[in-house]
Amino acid sequence: MVIGILDCDKVDPALAVDFGQYGEMFEAGFNRVRPGTECRIYDAQADSLPDVLACDSWVITGSRHSAYETLPWIQRLSGWIRQAYQADRPVAGICFGHQLVAQALGGEVRKADQGWGMGPYDTEIRVQAPWMVGAESCLRLLSSHQDQVVTLPHNAIVLATSAFCPNYSFAIDSRVFTVQGHPEFLPEYNRALAEKRREQIGEAVYQQAIEGLAHPVDSDRFMGWILNFLERRT
Repeated sequence: MVIGILDCDKVDPALAVDFGQYGEMFEAGFNRVRPGTECRIYDAQADSLPDVLACDSWVITGSRHSAYETLPWIQRLSGWIRQAYQADRPVAGICFGHQLVAQALGGEVRKADQGWGMGPYDTEIRVQAPWMVGAESCLRLLSSHQDQVVTLPHNAIVLATSAFCPNYSFAIDSRVFTVQGHPEFLPEYNRALAEKRREQIGEAVYQQAIEGLAHPVDSDRFMGWILNFLERRT
């Protein structure tokens, strides 16, 4: 199986030195969980996108941009998502990818009244999809976002939820699997983001994020779920 990763942003150069780009974070995370996983990384902001059949399955990364921005590359990627869906190619969306998949398939995204989410958050597993092997009642992932999916696409099923982010993870049959959190992030990278955005996110959110980073997260487990989801289609 070959996983195509559509990289939707560039990491701040000062942070990229230590942590790499988002596509590289996914590639490293997949290979940490399942060595030998083959990935191809594409620039989603480029003038053209790969054919939806170029890889067996796809991951759409996070981004500093919002799904509802009218930038040409976001509009192109939205159309690409609909093509992949119609072609029955499995797509996993992460943070911005989660939001854009939802919007492209008929949902709604906007800035959340709750404000910024930063650091680890506990969410309740509502439905255990077949690929979520070993799921417990609680899922804990790292986060960095202020937009949220407020309306799901038709036929979407909420897999995980919380008071802060009701539509935290959803699926559409075996074609779509998304999450608002960042399983590809290392805690050190999330800490660096919190430090960088301290003034922007506010002191209360910053302190909550830093305190939360002292506790374990379920990143590798969720990366395994993404691989299970993508591989079960091949």
